[in-house]
Amino acid sequence: MRNLTWKRIVNIGLLFTAFFSMCAQVSYAKQITSTSTVISATQAYINHQTKMQQPQQNIVYHPTLGYMEYQQIWCNDTQQQLINNYQRFITDICIKRGGDITNHWCTASKTQQPIFYTVISDYEANNCATNKATIVQIIEELPMLNKNPNIAKTWLQTAQRFGFNE
Repeated sequence: MRNLTWKRIVNIGLLFTAFFSMCAQVSYAKQITSTSTVISATQAYINHQTKMQQPQQNIVYHPTLGYMEYQQIWCNDTQQQLINNYQRFITDICIKRGGDITNHWCTASKTQQPIFYTVISDYEANNCATNKATIVQIIEELPMLNKNPNIAKTWLQTAQRFGFNE
């Protein structure tokens, strides 16, 4: 009888923990989706999802081509869950920016112009405790791009070279 009561208490505790963890993640995602770039939101998201601080990867800026690119690898032991959570997170960002995700591209719903591209996948990393890691890559238009029509045109051409189809 005591063993059964103990199991119930533990199960209820686990359910509460899972529920509050999920609520905290949704709340956190809503806070950081309003940041200025998808890259900065993703950096904050990755740091929030991991137990130890991840080294920040460089962001490479291509001002004449109208975009910036980013790649981050982070150690984990639940790759599939991380990938699923990230996909929900990035879809939320895309929707808040007035877009839809198709083939890893967030495209503006009204104009069908590319906003950003992202892909996430498993990655084997020898320097991680479990040898499991996740890698995310982002290609994003530079902020304030719409101020210069020549760079906006170049961004569209560049996105098409990366596989964007209107």
